[in-house]
Amino acid sequence: MLDEGAVLDTFPDSPVPTTALADLERHEAILTAIPITAESHGGREVSERVLVQTEAAAIVAVYDDKGWTVDHRVTAASRDSGEVFQEAMIRAQGDSSLVEPPDNTEP
Repeated sequence: MLDEGAVLDTFPDSPVPTTALADLERHEAILTAIPITAESHGGREVSERVLVQTEAAAIVAVYDDKGWTVDHRVTAASRDSGEVFQEAMIRAQGDSSLVEPPDNTEP
């Protein structure tokens, strides 16, 4: 089993190139490794927010001035991998500007 520390240790001490996520996804223990957000820097795409899923869990990792940290963890125990992925995506997008909060003000 591959734990989240081992996954994050493979990332550079900077935003991760999206090509590195594709390479990581080729590892037999990784089900999914995708950028949640990506920006172009110096002719390559890099991401500061990623989702990585293994058989045991899905994590949303975020890069900031302290390095890579796990922002959300969704445990996969006795759950379908699609369900785990969906919950992780909701958590990942819910904290970003990709999803607008509902407007609860009344006219």
